[in-house]
Amino acid sequence: MATTQPAGSRRRGRIGGALRHPVRAARVLAAWYRDDPDRLAVVVSQLLPAPVARRVAPVLQQAPVRRLAPVSSVLVGLRAGRAESVADQVEQLSHRSSARSARLRTAVVLAAAERPREAAVLIAGLDPDPAVEIAKAKLDYRAGQLGAAIERVLALDPADGSAGARLLARYRSELAALSPTPVPAPPGGPDPVERTPGRILHLVTNALPYVSAGYTVRTHRIATAQRARGLDPHVVTAWGWPALQGYVAAAPEESIDGVWYHRLLPDGAIAAAGTDARLSQAVTATTRLVRGLHPAVLHAASDHRNGTVALAVRDRTGVPMVYEVRGFLEETWLARLGGSTAGSAAADAAAAEAAAASPRYELARARETAVMRSADAVVTLSATMRSEIVARGVPAERVALAPNAVDAALLTARPDGAGFRRSVGLPADAIVVGSVSTLNRYEGFATLLDAAALLRDAGGPVHVLLVGDGPERAGLARLAASLGLADLVTLPGRVPAERALAAHAALDVFVVPRTDVRVTRLVTPLKPVEAMALGRPVVASQLPALAELLEDGAAGVLVPPDDPVALATALAEFRDDPTTRERLGTAGRDVIAASRTWDRIAYTYRDLYAQLDALPSRT
Repeated sequence: MATTQPAGSRRRGRIGGALRHPVRAARVLAAWYRDDPDRLAVVVSQLLPAPVARRVAPVLQQAPVRRLAPVSSVLVGLRAGRAESVADQVEQLSHRSSARSARLRTAVVLAAAERPREAAVLIAGLDPDPAVEIAKAKLDYRAGQLGAAIERVLALDPADGSAGARLLARYRSELAALSPTPVPAPPGGPDPVERTPGRILHLVTNALPYVSAGYTVRTHRIATAQRARGLDPHVVTAWGWPALQGYVAAAPEESIDGVWYHRLLPDGAIAAAGTDARLSQAVTATTRLVRGLHPAVLHAASDHRNGTVALAVRDRTGVPMVYEVRGFLEETWLARLGGSTAGSAAADAAAAEAAAASPRYELARARETAVMRSADAVVTLSATMRSEIVARGVPAERVALAPNAVDAALLTARPDGAGFRRSVGLPADAIVVGSVSTLNRYEGFATLLDAAALLRDAGGPVHVLLVGDGPERAGLARLAASLGLADLVTLPGRVPAERALAAHAALDVFVVPRTDVRVTRLVTPLKPVEAMALGRPVVASQLPALAELLEDGAAGVLVPPDDPVALATALAEFRDDPTTRERLGTAGRDVIAASRTWDRIAYTYRDLYAQLDALPSRT
């Protein structure tokens, strides 16, 4: 077995691992190329560090260079966050009648990067032929129109072994994975395994130390809290992860902070496989792990693919299964198709409406619902999410709550906020408002900048600090400049995990100005929970999930979403009244201390497992 490693103690690089394991890396790249060559181009571009991309992008986007390498220019521009340059290049490329092949290739790569509207601009007006129809099929697929994509390819009558035939097989496999029975039940029923009381196997998509995000941190905190309560948690990641994501040096298992992480790595040459085939491989490998590990319960976390695997393993081993709904992934996909800060609201609404009616959305929602209904128990993050799950037909008594939480030590932590301010050049006496977050459009930070402009115009400016990276970073920088806020907005990018708490402490007010879409109405983010634990007062959009967190305004201030005037009014009160800041900061910390620490959440899981006869008799 691998040696114990503290979480976050090592930086895991794809490039370094590839250099040490060139044959394995070549197999991974070959598998990606066979399975989804357009997405491979996006993944490879993401290996380029964002600061390097920001330096390289202006060179690639000079007219002579980008005429020769439009795909590279677009991908580096997206990685650098230069959405305006990408839009300009798409516009120019769409008028070059001589650039037919470049338009098609750039379009399918843009679609793979979830930029369907720019992709459609490049395809529009091209005379139909097989290459154009293949490109349109790929755009249909990325937009969720799985049936339309299959029909387009079928109409071309692709020959066996051709690129069209491989595309058809991949799209059919995606549909099969979303079917009501993606993995058939074993013909003879379960072959029960002996269950070890207190041993839990968590099935997750990805994990530390290769990915540090809210999802992976939650997994680890749950596992370490359960271990502290005398349980024996193990974690297994999705089949092929992280090798198929380029981390080819990953070990089959290792212990992190005393919790064993198991990885279902492909054996030998990595064959291209559709989504349904990978589900079957995952079921086989996980069943083998369960027969050796003897867990008392399977605990699968979103999304439905992990739940599908856990249900199939339950059918084969008799081990009961819990499904943890951490989000509604079909809603997140829908929100990501909403465009950018530069997009048209009408176009965004039309794109969202079309995506919500797409087979991909409907099938993913149905599959998630089926997993919820089939699980022996369901656990989720908030009462808002619980209501949604019950509305889908899951009995209320089978749905437990385990909200996002923090380590109890955070309640008394004193991160160096002043030092963080100095490191990013903030004035020592400024009232600093903002967030530590991924900069997605639905986070609503454009509304925060509009509010900051109103406060500046009224003679009472605040300084906005937005720590993090994401598709909206460049657009927010442009918006700040256009509003004349360049000196009042700081966008330092992503910071290492060990500096994130100092970034929270650098804020006088933590702002969650989320827009009003289904995913934000349902799901509570983790970052404001951490801010509240540190005593930062919170201003948030009046959305059900956030109102629940702030106890309907008792532990923070709620304002209408997408309303810069209301947000500016709330921020002005905080700016002018340190007593209010302290009072609501204390109220927020009290809420977290009362119900949102991981050691308290561990009791919720213990009680849930007890109902499934999964604990030692003395517990």
